[in-house]
Amino acid sequence: MTVASRPLLHRLSQMHRQFSAGAYPNASTLAQELEVTPRTIYRDIDVLRTDFNAPLAYCPRRNGFYYSEPNYTLPLLDLTEGELIALFLAERVMQQFRGAPFAHDLAAAFAKLTAGLPEEVSVNLEHLAEACSVRLPELSEGEARLFSRLVRATQEGRRLELVYWTASRDATCCRRVDPYHLVSIEGEWYLVGYCHLREEVRTFAPRRIRSLREIGEQFDRPADFRIGEYLEGSFGAMRGAGPAQTVRLLFTPHAGRYVREKVWHPSQKLRTRRDGGVELRLRVNELFEVKRWVLSYGAECKVLAPEELRREVVEELRQAVRGYA
Repeated sequence: MTVASRPLLHRLSQMHRQFSAGAYPNASTLAQELEVTPRTIYRDIDVLRTDFNAPLAYCPRRNGFYYSEPNYTLPLLDLTEGELIALFLAERVMQQFRGAPFAHDLAAAFAKLTAGLPEEVSVNLEHLAEACSVRLPELSEGEARLFSRLVRATQEGRRLELVYWTASRDATCCRRVDPYHLVSIEGEWYLVGYCHLREEVRTFAPRRIRSLREIGEQFDRPADFRIGEYLEGSFGAMRGAGPAQTVRLLFTPHAGRYVREKVWHPSQKLRTRRDGGVELRLRVNELFEVKRWVLSYGAECKVLAPEELRREVVEELRQAVRGYA
């Protein structure tokens, strides 16, 4: 196998994503996008076919290349356990530099380093653009090593048995899980996979995994699974089972100054009222994390809809008052 340089790895990764997405790119369009010559693209295609056994085919009707085997994955990176831990720690440490003058350059450099990561792992870099700082929690060596084991199992389709603690019930139970994807959301890592106990795709926090073992069984990730579609209606990491509903929140003029600074959800719509207050609308399928966010603003945020969320916030505030009585 050819020893691939970093520029070559970057090009192969970008080409692989387009082939996997069914975009049918040809040598000319790829050369323009990657800022190389068509001859270089044809050499890269030969590398994909020869060194990576990529099932590349050409479609005359679409005038572009595609994978004849849709589930093909490109094994560009073979990271050691130590390298995986380093990646995990680097993503955590970078949160300290949000809002710094060099934050954009740091994000760009990290994106280049992770360009060849398999598609089962997502790193969210949006938090680097926020004008705020963060105090990081302590990170244990065991947590980092657990992360590397989860990445390996996700990449290689290995079924896991987890001893998992559920915070809402304060209970620990054994679950068999097919790990589909690891995603970083606001600096915290989550495992998304099929839970055989609940018979549905669930989200797991690695820090709540008390123990983990591979049970010697393989699984095939569904070809139609997309992490973006799975998390589309969630406000944070939690995903509801019901349909999406519209949330309307009214912020005071003072709070509205801060709300306008950030995109809180892809579906959000902002409207500034005459008095300077801000009305925020968004579509989500889970209200728990929205409720906690609303409560963090106290009297400076009022729920206009839905009625279910209004009742839950009012009851939460009543219990808080009783606690101080």
